[in-house]
Amino acid sequence: MKSALSRRNKKVMFIEDVLDIDGVNMKKWKHMCIELGVSTKGKIPKWFKELEGKLIDNTNENTRKIKKEYMGKFERSNININYFDESEKQGKNTIISWNEEGEFPVFAVDKKGSKSKKYKRIGIHYTYKEDTLDWNNSPLLIMCEGCEKNISKKKDNNEKCLIYIENKNSRIITTRKEEGVIKPYETISTLIKKNECIRAISEDEENNEEINRKIDQIDRLIKAEDDFITIMKNSLFENENDRRAKRYYLMIELKKIKSHTNSKGKRAFWYNIIWILKENNVNKEEEILMSASYEIFNENEFKILIRSIIIGLILINSNSEIVLGINKNVKKLIKEFITNTSNRKKIDNDYYIELLYIEDFMTKNDINIVEEINEEEVITMKGIKKRMDQILGKDLKEKKMRYKIEIIENALLINEYNLIWRKNIITGGFRNWRKKVSMALWKNEILNSNKLNDLFIFNFKKEFDWRTTLEFISNRTTFTKRQCSSEDTNERSYRIKNLLKDLPTYETLCKRDVDTLENNKCIRCDENEIETWDHIWICNDNEATLDEILRESISKFEEHLNKNGRSEDITILRNHNINIVTILEERSHILIGKSRIWEMLRGVFNDRFNHLTKIKEELMIIKECWNFIYKEFKTRIWLIRCEEVARLEKLKGIQKQDLRKKKRRREQDQQEGDSEENTENKKTNKKDKKKQKKEFDKKINIVTRDRLIGVITDGNNIEYNWDLIPKITDLV
Repeated sequence: MKSALSRRNKKVMFIEDVLDIDGVNMKKWKHMCIELGVSTKGKIPKWFKELEGKLIDNTNENTRKIKKEYMGKFERSNININYFDESEKQGKNTIISWNEEGEFPVFAVDKKGSKSKKYKRIGIHYTYKEDTLDWNNSPLLIMCEGCEKNISKKKDNNEKCLIYIENKNSRIITTRKEEGVIKPYETISTLIKKNECIRAISEDEENNEEINRKIDQIDRLIKAEDDFITIMKNSLFENENDRRAKRYYLMIELKKIKSHTNSKGKRAFWYNIIWILKENNVNKEEEILMSASYEIFNENEFKILIRSIIIGLILINSNSEIVLGINKNVKKLIKEFITNTSNRKKIDNDYYIELLYIEDFMTKNDINIVEEINEEEVITMKGIKKRMDQILGKDLKEKKMRYKIEIIENALLINEYNLIWRKNIITGGFRNWRKKVSMALWKNEILNSNKLNDLFIFNFKKEFDWRTTLEFISNRTTFTKRQCSSEDTNERSYRIKNLLKDLPTYETLCKRDVDTLENNKCIRCDENEIETWDHIWICNDNEATLDEILRESISKFEEHLNKNGRSEDITILRNHNINIVTILEERSHILIGKSRIWEMLRGVFNDRFNHLTKIKEELMIIKECWNFIYKEFKTRIWLIRCEEVARLEKLKGIQKQDLRKKKRRREQDQQEGDSEENTENKKTNKKDKKKQKKEFDKKINIVTRDRLIGVITDGNNIEYNWDLIPKITDLV
């Protein structure tokens, strides 16, 4: 081998150097000179003629086939091919040639650029004289007068025939002029063989590029053990030279096994997944079988199935058809997403980035999903599914697979711009996610309200049913969302102010610097006590105590039911009335030092009522009784208090509009002897303290807000979960 290489370097010629690309025919002298880049002038050397006599089988006939004893011994390893590069400027009258399937070589002279997306150059079409066609000689090329390949806009004006030049599989050939026509320095058989060689090399390169691209995709997309990655890379299908569309059968099954708590304290779910992939025939025994376990923090079978499809698609080569043996709903979901032309509707899909990746991958690789299959294929696929279920159900019951995999979400991104919150990718349902974030912002405002500190400070105890509470506060127990009236507005206003302990008591009015009030003492009783929200309900002027009203309300509610002929509901009430009273009279675990009646006065529904019964109808009567008692407290204490205060204020000459006027603070301070400078200093100090408190509250607000949005981004629902976000203002 070294000796042969040494002699080749010394320009010693071997027999394969004088043979055509097929290794059967001997080159002509001029053809060989053109390949070697030497002059063709002069006579044919004597040694070359002697070599022709020794190698060529029959010199009397018009053939250059070598003798049988030399056939098969030599193979051309170095083929002289000048590739056509459409990006480079070509010389004048450069002839480009390529093969089209089922046809002789096509010839064209590079003319100008093209606006086509597929082809970059346009050329003048040349064809060969049919009467001079000889496989062992060079063809005579003449300009085409017009054919079906012609793309010229002036076809009927006897203009030149213009055709698109093939980009990848074309090459430049060396020609000469003889008898007024163009003649290549290659025989027809050599032209065809070299053009086929270019096509084969181009297809091999494309195949290698596709394989390398898929290997990169696997490395970027899948996080797993090295053995599983190696299995996937070795399972990649390669394109064959026949360029026919292949059919693949991809079947996926999964099963959830027991959940667990990971090292970060999060609850996680494990799913076992099995892939079976078959080529061309579903009855074929040869198949690719893979299995792995997938961990997810939200129980979502559809997301895992869709991501499993992505793993299966990577193994399939381009220009293929695929039959999916998966959940029908998932197939329907993929089909609707691909056929949907509205991007606005697409982004509302919860699996947007996964489905967009599948759509983009199938478009770029020319892969189509086939839905129509024959009965035999259906039966076979059902048998395979049964086998997969047996593996998941019996052989691997409650056990994890050998390999653990994870899809890297960053590798799924197709769009240039994506929705990301604190390095967490929003995978779909963008508008729905934004609505949930808005809900989280409002919820965060409630959690961080200073007026609700006493209710949320022990939020982790799960004492309150906040879903029922918020329905009651917003008066959804009486009116629907679409209903609105003055009665509804007044009732909602009262309940919200009660929740915030912000009813217009004398204490509240004095904080507002009402002009007509001398002090914040209660004008109903003689106890000389400040009329706070708490004082309203225990004032000596009330006609009854809270406990008395509670017990009397149970009897009144029973009379109300009896009056409306609801005998069955009366039976339910009698079964639970003692429990209702007992719960309300017990000491509250949240409002320290008070009974649960005070929780009711705020409009907060205690969760213990939900545990009195599991029957829905009975729970509805309990809630109705709770609402009735709440109204009784309002009617017998608050409304009577308002009437009495209005009567006493009228005797003092205080009118309702006077309660809206504020005091003139500057005049009052000056009358007390404070200078204008001291007054300004007091205001500045007060503003500074208020600003500091506001900034501190804002920091706390940001912490709880981000936690809530983080929970939503992880896929959890916070609509009814209030205890998961404890109030931390007073703990800092």
